[in-house]
Amino acid sequence: MFDSLSDPMRSLLVRLGFLAAGALVGLALNALDVAGVLAVPLAVVALLVVGELSLFAAGEGP
Repeated sequence: MFDSLSDPMRSLLVRLGFLAAGALVGLALNALDVAGVLAVPLAVVALLVVGELSLFAAGEGP
């Protein structure tokens, strides 16, 4: 199914996946009281940056 999508839609779904993963990691850290209030936004930003770097390294970035 993923192969049948156009390139922009596939790129959007991959980036949304990184966003969702960042939110889940942030919520887990917040639930464990690891990073306090900033756990969710910092985890989201960190995973988005890591995701963009991995896409760039794979040659799928802009």
